[in-house]
Amino acid sequence: MIRLHSIALGAYPEAESLNPRFQAGHAKLRLIVDAEPMPDIPDQALHTRLVAAFPGIGRHHCQVHDSASRRDPRGRGVVLVEGETTANQAHLLEHLLLEMLGFLDRVPRLSGVTCAYTSPPERSDIFVECVDGESGALAARVAVDAMNAALLGEPLSPLYPDVLKCARQLRRHAAHPWPADRLGRAARISRARAGIALEALAHAALVERASFAMNFSGEPHYRFVGAGGAGRR
Repeated sequence: MIRLHSIALGAYPEAESLNPRFQAGHAKLRLIVDAEPMPDIPDQALHTRLVAAFPGIGRHHCQVHDSASRRDPRGRGVVLVEGETTANQAHLLEHLLLEMLGFLDRVPRLSGVTCAYTSPPERSDIFVECVDGESGALAARVAVDAMNAALLGEPLSPLYPDVLKCARQLRRHAAHPWPADRLGRAARISRARAGIALEALAHAALVERASFAMNFSGEPHYRFVGAGGAGRR
């Protein structure tokens, strides 16, 4: 399982030399994570599961700073390094974060880098460009949940894409409670799928059930509370 130790937002200029696509001075989200040293799923199969749910990951441009892992600079897709399963998991999480942040904030291009520790070997720093700390914290929680679901062999689609669609709608109207029926129409998914997405968001403590003195419909309403934002560095 992926364990998230911390999330912070800052400039992190020391990371910029690690990816020439970083925009100088652009705010970056930094995650410190521990990955699963003995996963039940091969790295390539994990990648396949992620791309099936989030096809945009397959179009990412990716490089590895390793002379043995050079590739055509025009190539697309995530590079995985043989025998480095914990680093590969963190790298896949980086790309999942980039995909989710691009969707939440409607940003066409963001860059990131993953830095594996020598000790402890399961730990990595992940840096991704991020325009909004609240989006970053939200995406981090959802991405870690999705990665852990993939590691357990659980289906990612339609749940996690639905979670992002619902979260984007909820954030736009955070002052108002939403029932599943109205949220489903706004997110262009079924009421049932919106209800399941709301349950997942509630489990992640990103929404809470609203209470009313009177609720004639009897349908539960949920209010977006957010992830609290990423701490500034």
